[in-house]
Amino acid sequence: MATLRDIKQRIRAVENIRKITKAMQLVAAAKLTRAQSRAHSLRPFADELDRLLGGLAGGGIEELADAPIEFTFVPGEQPLHTTLGHIFSQHEVRRPGIVVVTSDRGLCGAFNANLIREAHNFMRTHSEMDCKLITIGKKGYTFFRRRSTPILYHRVGVSDRLELDEIREITGRLLELYVKGEVDALYFIYARSIRAALYKVTTQKFMSIPPVEGGTTDDTYIIEPGRDELFANLIPLFATSQVLSVLADSFASAYGAQMTAMQQATKNADEKLNDLVIERNRQRQAVITKELAEIVGGAEALK
Repeated sequence: MATLRDIKQRIRAVENIRKITKAMQLVAAAKLTRAQSRAHSLRPFADELDRLLGGLAGGGIEELADAPIEFTFVPGEQPLHTTLGHIFSQHEVRRPGIVVVTSDRGLCGAFNANLIREAHNFMRTHSEMDCKLITIGKKGYTFFRRRSTPILYHRVGVSDRLELDEIREITGRLLELYVKGEVDALYFIYARSIRAALYKVTTQKFMSIPPVEGGTTDDTYIIEPGRDELFANLIPLFATSQVLSVLADSFASAYGAQMTAMQQATKNADEKLNDLVIERNRQRQAVITKELAEIVGGAEALK
């Protein structure tokens, strides 16, 4: 049985833990507000670009299927060369690349475990394919590396400020894997933020621009200098906006999960603290009662 001194030490330890969890909850709540606002504001832009490119692709993209296109994301690097037909082709997928977006830190409940589980389910469901793994975030990278799972590309330490140069570098690397044929499709597995404490694990195909039937033609939009030049500028913009939107959602979801986890941890600390205080008071009362009994007993013996 714990002594009164042991209980007092445990009370001090739980109080210190509660201070830490409460502080982390407040910090996560403050970061969540900013991250969620950014995530929700980015979605309309990415959705409109998707609609625009799909409409343009539906207006006679076959004529430009062999048109060469080049783009670069990081100044000074070699541009990527491909064709519009390769970007818009709806071919059979044999080597999918799975981009698992996790957080760099823990203390956010089952957030990372849910994402890793979804990645395992994807690979199990598509076991007949040659799945390639790509990780963004330390938790996912550490998990798969410890299990000797081959990782095609990984990135850790992405800033929650979502610096544009960093996003462009990640986007360029992902598109490079696709253009060079190391993967023939890319799928993001990430947490899509719904509201403060709620997210949904989502699988989304990257650079999926299916041509819209009866889409936009040159008679609907006046395109200058031409559609091929327009695609050369819009496709990198669309790819960057998709990666930016996915990472913004992931950060918002991670902060929401961390806030919820720390809120629950603070609640558990309060309950434990109450139990320890009750136990301390019970033992203190027992000690006082015992001392009073000894005093009364001694006084009776002196009579």
